[in-house]
Amino acid sequence: MLCDLHLHSHHSDGEFAPARVVDMAADAGVGLIAVTDHDTTAGIVEALMRAAERGIAAVSGIEMTAYAHGRVVHVLGYGFDPASGDIELRNRRALDVWSDNTRTWVGALCEEGFDLRVHEVLSDPHVRLPVLIERLCARGVDDGDVGRCYARFKDFFAALPSQAYSRLPTPAEAAEAIRKAGGVAILAHPDRVGSDGLVEALVADVDGIEALYARYSAADREALKVLAERNGKLYTCGSDYHGYFGGAYVNPRFEAPTALLVRLGLV
Repeated sequence: MLCDLHLHSHHSDGEFAPARVVDMAADAGVGLIAVTDHDTTAGIVEALMRAAERGIAAVSGIEMTAYAHGRVVHVLGYGFDPASGDIELRNRRALDVWSDNTRTWVGALCEEGFDLRVHEVLSDPHVRLPVLIERLCARGVDDGDVGRCYARFKDFFAALPSQAYSRLPTPAEAAEAIRKAGGVAILAHPDRVGSDGLVEALVADVDGIEALYARYSAADREALKVLAERNGKLYTCGSDYHGYFGGAYVNPRFEAPTALLVRLGLV
């Protein structure tokens, strides 16, 4: 069964509604999906319902924001109860952290001389990143160049002090919240964590790693599969599709790992 367990909808930083995301994946031949929005469960019911209508398998999903060793780390959750109070509490905290840090960034841009009309740029309580980038570009940041503005965003947020992320859970705490809600916790896109041994250090805190990631080379995927298996962990697969600036959806053509299907009760 071909699967894609890393998809985003407009409930976080994706472009399309959950049902539209499911349709694109189903039309491309994917047989198992998870919509994994950042720090929200708002799109899960719609995604599950549409998947059932399309005759494909689906599980609840989320991508929780955590912080460890001076870096933002993302933890994917699958097959959990979306009504979990612990996950909802951590989601609210993560969204508040995002909003506070976004306001700090926009304030810094104003100090650089950009006329941004902050009340318009930050008109939403938790403005989504692609929308924020579009608004900033429309107001002249980086001459309207989306790529440069996004790079500026990454540089600024990477340089924020640890206090800016102090309310976020550790990866271990995020994983525990997912497990308590009946789910499976997976370290997302390990390449973004870094190559200085941190991935290996975090493996113990989760149930598996996202080894089959669309942007990885075949060699990188194989190395991560070996890492997961050596540590007795699961591995998962996903495209991390957002829409917006990434082009049309493309089926990553990953076969669902049998051990993961068993763990999720799908076989």
